[in-house]
Amino acid sequence: MQSINKIEEKLKTLRADYMSRRDAIHKETWHTEQAVEKDFAEQVTQRENDDVLDALDDDAKQAVMQIDNALLRIKAGNYGICPSCGSPIPEQRLDAIPYAEYCVSCADKAQ
Repeated sequence: MQSINKIEEKLKTLRADYMSRRDAIHKETWHTEQAVEKDFAEQVTQRENDDVLDALDDDAKQAVMQIDNALLRIKAGNYGICPSCGSPIPEQRLDAIPYAEYCVSCADKAQ
């Protein structure tokens, strides 16, 4: 397994990326750099785009919370251990999803 310092740095970098995305989404949905269109048809299109951006923002917000929880697990000393079954989370899973909280079988059961 990678060193905890490398994992922590990877999580912090990933968190910064998600926060940057959220900032960009907020600028776009709050129309801070571009006014709302005057034409009603354009407003409808703009609102549809805002709905998509809201969904992306929700996904980013969820990812940030999961990353924050992973950073807390590192501090607590139980990062990489499934809280449901107590088994180590496979390294391949943590490489793919460094903020994974559960092993694959427990994550499947939870869904």
